[in-house]
Amino acid sequence: MNKYERCLWIVSTFMDYGNASLKELNERFLRYSQNYEGEEIQPRTFDRDRRYIALTFRVDIDFDPRLKKYCLVNPEEIRDNAVFKYLLGSLHVNNLSALALKHREKIRLQEIPTGVEWLHLLLDAIDKGRTVCFNYTSYYAKEKEFTFELIPCFVRMFEQRWYLIGEYPDRSQTRVLALERMSRVRIGEKQLAPSPDMTPDRFYRDCFGIIRDDKQPEEVVLKVYRSQADYMRSVPLHPSQEELEAADDYVVFRYYLRPSYDLVQRLLWHREGVEVLRPASLREEMRDLLRRMSGLYE
Repeated sequence: MNKYERCLWIVSTFMDYGNASLKELNERFLRYSQNYEGEEIQPRTFDRDRRYIALTFRVDIDFDPRLKKYCLVNPEEIRDNAVFKYLLGSLHVNNLSALALKHREKIRLQEIPTGVEWLHLLLDAIDKGRTVCFNYTSYYAKEKEFTFELIPCFVRMFEQRWYLIGEYPDRSQTRVLALERMSRVRIGEKQLAPSPDMTPDRFYRDCFGIIRDDKQPEEVVLKVYRSQADYMRSVPLHPSQEELEAADDYVVFRYYLRPSYDLVQRLLWHREGVEVLRPASLREEMRDLLRRMSGLYE
């Protein structure tokens, strides 16, 4: 097992089980399904791993002399970070790999996110501060292949697809492009860093989904019916979700976001369980769309 995998397992174990001595940690490590060689973590190795974890994951593991155990000093760095949660979740899935293969006929999965083969190269370009060059075929112009050179700003996964968000070298425009439509991806020669405001939080502020259009953010109010309301409570539509009213058969939620194409798609996903109350323009857009859909079945 390499250092990265071992350190990720160490962080995951402290997150799941709390404080532990090195002896207790090794007892769990010996039972870990990916520890094929039955190796133990030696004290010097653990000290090096703690330094690596502090540098890579920005999480400190300190020894508490009162408890005679090690503990995570700042677990919120992991708990509040979507990337770390994704990686830790992947580790838990890997831990099931032998059982998953044994009972593969009893497991049904979604397809893995597409375009993953380009992720390492794109992140390498981001790390080096270089442009990326690639060919691209759009969903809407399949007969034509485009050539791009972009400053890679960040990547994002949405609806089982990976996307690159980048800007042209002259900063004239930003693009959101699906990795699965790329080919001949390579790191460019130009040394260019993204503009300061091209961060995921700033770019997608008040947005839902992957499309960032020119619509301005505004108050969106939804009336959510019956059990769909419980689903919306457990899986919020957007971080701005706020509950305004609750009755026996519905709940009213308020949001502040851009009423984008992706938002309309998600509202349709909820079928008759969701009604748009405000803004009037979004309510009218939903009404017109449903009329056109109804016309297809008449």
